Amino acid sequence: MKINIILSILTLTLFFACDPNGKEQTTDSKNQVDSTQEETITKVTTKKEQDSEPQQNDVDAEPHHFICYNGDANPAMAISISFDEEEKALKVKYKGQKEAMVLTFVKEDYLEGGAHPTIETYYSEMYKGKENGVYKLSHSGIWDYAEYTRSKDGKKFIFTIDHELTAANDGYRTTPCF
Repeated sequence: MKINIILSILTLTLFFACDPNGKEQTTDSKNQVDSTQEETITKVTTKKEQDSEPQQNDVDAEPHHFICYNGDANPAMAISISFDEEEKALKVKYKGQKEAMVLTFVKEDYLEGGAHPTIETYYSEMYKGKENGVYKLSHSGIWDYAEYTRSKDGKKFIFTIDHELTAANDGYRTTPCF
């Protein structure tokens, strides 16, 4: 319900901000800008406010698909993330670990611009009931990236989709990566 209200307000704001010719409406005609020539990135928070508490995923949900990632700095470092049918991440498993850790949804941003729009989704990695770090999952075209920031020291780890391991089902797997 809250999501629908936010999306409605954003849609109305965008509708009234532009005239039918695609130009921004302003009181000063010198400030009118043709939006088709402007190279901007529009950020729209579609799910939650940034300062809100993370939403608990249905940790018992059956995964719909998996994405396999390799570490950019260390290709031997690999992760597997499971997703539900609505593209929400459920759990992350590090190569060599026995069990996966739960990912809790925080927010989602939609960025326009470039060859394809980019969807950035943020999750808290939970371990024994506490936040262990934060994932920013980015999707644009056929590319998926994961940026993990470890809570204890702020160290960042960057991962990129492994197309060879995920190519079985339109870029995604129906079975775990490892």
